[in-house]
Amino acid sequence: MTSAAAFEASFDFSNVRACAGGALRITPSPEFRLSDVPAGTAALDFFLVDITIGFDHGGRQIAYSGEPVIAADSFKYVGPCPDLDNTHTYEWTIRALDAANSELGVAKAQADFTGSR
Repeated sequence: MTSAAAFEASFDFSNVRACAGGALRITPSPEFRLSDVPAGTAALDFFLVDITIGFDHGGRQIAYSGEPVIAADSFKYVGPCPDLDNTHTYEWTIRALDAANSELGVAKAQADFTGSR
């Protein structure tokens, strides 16, 4: 069985558009790269927080069948929306869940995002 501590994820915001005029909007998820996902994982639960201001952006639980890449636009969430020219740090928490929704492991990944017009 894979160690839960080894579960890792990465992403970037390169294809994510900034919000317009500070108005939050629902946006497609970025692409995620996963490694060492725990054996027995049936679903992944994604949740985003702007750790600069402590704002919860939500996320989604999706079925998982062993793929190392979760494609962009696999789910929707409230996209990043820092003030114009400000940079905030965002953190995705990804929980690996078994078929009974018990947690098998957790991965976290951070990236900065700068607000624009």
